[in-house]
Amino acid sequence: MIKRKKIGKLLPLERIGLVLSIVCAIHCLSLPIFLFFAPYLASSFAFNESIEWLLVISSFLLAGILLYQDFKKHRQFQPLILLALAAFAKFLEVLWQNKSVDWLFGVILGVFITWAYWVNYKHKSSCRCKIS
Repeated sequence: MIKRKKIGKLLPLERIGLVLSIVCAIHCLSLPIFLFFAPYLASSFAFNESIEWLLVISSFLLAGILLYQDFKKHRQFQPLILLALAAFAKFLEVLWQNKSVDWLFGVILGVFITWAYWVNYKHKSSCRCKIS
């Protein structure tokens, strides 16, 4: 019940960003499982490269906007550093071009973005500043 109240305090865009990050991590974790058990799913829309890039770009864009807005108010670098680590993970994935470990980079990316939202939320919920 307490967790539900805390999530309820998030702004609608923050909720969407958090959900997108979690969906991205689940998507990346499920790919090897589905590829192993049902190879025909690999060509479905869920594992299309366009869907992957849509998730990545929307997650980064939304996280960047929200975390930067909160940074301007509270001057906390940790969420932006975690977002930068997620971007670095995506950069390494694109640079490496090894399809067999793409899922690992995707999970790392999703975890870092979700962690950035969590750190940002924890700071916002304990911040005593009156800046809106």
